[in-house]
Amino acid sequence: MIKNSIIALVTVAALAGVAVPAFAEGDAFGDGSGEMSDFVADSIVNRLQAQGVNATDVEEWGGLIRAFVVLEDGSQAMQLYTPGLLEPVAL
Repeated sequence: MIKNSIIALVTVAALAGVAVPAFAEGDAFGDGSGEMSDFVADSIVNRLQAQGVNATDVEEWGGLIRAFVVLEDGSQAMQLYTPGLLEPVAL
C-alpha cells in the first residue's frame, strides 16, 4: 500500500514538472538492495510513461537506463536513456 502511494506521488511530481533528484552516475538504482532497486525501477517506468514512452521495465546498463518499450505496432524494443533526466540516447 505504501509502495503504491509513493509511486503515485512520484508520478504526480513528474507530471507536474517537479525536478526529481538525479541518480548518482553508475548507481542509478539505489544502494543495491532489492527493494530500493525495485522502487527506483518502478519510478523510472512511471516517469517514462508520463513522457509518452510505453515502457514496461527498465534496468541499469553501462551507466545508462535501458528501457523495454512496446511500440505502436505491438513489437518490443530496447531504448536507452540518461539517468536523472531520462533523455533518449542515440548510439
